[in-house]
Amino acid sequence: MPKQTVRVIAFRCDPDKEPAPTYKVYEVPIEETTTLLQVLNTIYEDQDRTLAFRRYCCGYKCCNSCRMTINGQTALACHTMIEPGDEITVEPLKDHPVIRDLVVDFDG
Repeated sequence: MPKQTVRVIAFRCDPDKEPAPTYKVYEVPIEETTTLLQVLNTIYEDQDRTLAFRRYCCGYKCCNSCRMTINGQTALACHTMIEPGDEITVEPLKDHPVIRDLVVDFDG
């Protein structure tokens, strides 16, 4: 049986190099329900090592380092569950300066 996929539409921007942000679509094979952070790690490891996001996270909703805008809502990537067949749009936190892609300056 072929693996199912999730479709991730990721905000891409490097303010030092690009005048305007873009979005890139990734089809990611997954076998079962998993977290968005795990899906982003799979993209990074298997498809696109240029995707910038905070890869470290405590996994306990304490550090908040993986906060981002997920389908228009602020959420933690480590606790956002993704199921095969889902389509997810990920963007940086609103009202924070973008460092690159999904990484923002929390102090800015």
